[in-house]
Amino acid sequence: METETSGQPLYLQIWSIGLKHPKPSSIWSAAGQHLVRLRMKPSGTLAPFQELGGDMANATANQRLTGHIKACEQQMSCMYARTTAEAKQIERRVAAGSLKVVMPGLYARPEYWSELKFRQRYLHRVRALAQKHPDWTFCSYTAAVVYGLSVSHANLTHIHIAAMPAQSTTPGSQVVRHRYAYRTRASEMDIAVTDIDQTIADCLVDASFVEGLIIADSALHEQLLSKEHLVETVDRLGLNRRGVVTARRVARCADGLSESGGESKARALMIERGWQVPELQVELFDPVEPGRPYRVDYLWRVGDRLIIGEFDGFVKSEKAAEEGKLAKAQFDERQRESRLSMLDNCKIVRLCWDDLRDPTKLDRKLKVAGVPRAC
Repeated sequence: METETSGQPLYLQIWSIGLKHPKPSSIWSAAGQHLVRLRMKPSGTLAPFQELGGDMANATANQRLTGHIKACEQQMSCMYARTTAEAKQIERRVAAGSLKVVMPGLYARPEYWSELKFRQRYLHRVRALAQKHPDWTFCSYTAAVVYGLSVSHANLTHIHIAAMPAQSTTPGSQVVRHRYAYRTRASEMDIAVTDIDQTIADCLVDASFVEGLIIADSALHEQLLSKEHLVETVDRLGLNRRGVVTARRVARCADGLSESGGESKARALMIERGWQVPELQVELFDPVEPGRPYRVDYLWRVGDRLIIGEFDGFVKSEKAAEEGKLAKAQFDERQRESRLSMLDNCKIVRLCWDDLRDPTKLDRKLKVAGVPRAC
């Protein structure tokens, strides 16, 4: 049964009923009967109060999802669906373009994701998976990143987790399961990882010499273990494993004085391509102001000559740019190089990432600078 007020919004219908019933008790009785009639409409459409309730529920669910996204960003994590209903909401947002899939089951706002660097994106995925799967223990290159070590981007195409022998990796999955008869478990950044010894050993037996030296140098530089302990760890945990010969060579060549992944990679290529290994982070004094020391990335002493090697990784420039001090940083660097070039019998060779991508360029630069071959 329809009423004369049924075409109006629900609150106006109740108000109209109130005008016809002077007693409060009569108002609520009549209003209740009216709502019952509306509830029992034969039209097949939702009753007005059902529609209102549905809209409010959807609005609340959207608010919860928006809050979840914001919380994940504050935690520097991707977001994931916590319920089936939330998964459907996320699908709609992905279709609308307000969320993007960054890994199966993980999502981020496109504008937020575009601002992140490669390593930040990788750690966002790891944090989300750690929250989603609290029983997982991350290992190998993933654990190395969690420990804060320098790892080549080429080694960060997958997420690595420690699994018991019965578990296997699904073909095509971005998650690689490494089988362990016994799993060590530590915690770093509230993320479960294999302990540092197991992590380093796993990386070095799998990596190439160049990629392995980046990780080993970083571990020593961060003082996570000593050179002696590194060598012993590789011998002990790498025993009878494929790649242990390369891992042992990496451990012998590792040097904690290296301050960046770029510096380590350049030195690894020098070693691999037969150049004399330079001294690292040597202090040379300004010839104009003798009390002022300058620390150089690489130094070769060839007879009475000095050959200085400097690696331009752009990290310092990026940091200076972020702090609004780029012009001063560039001026200081020019002054530094000018002073160093005044040293007697001194030559400076600058290396960059382009030389590492094409090592023949590195060879030409070192040769022209007069760097000797290894004996």
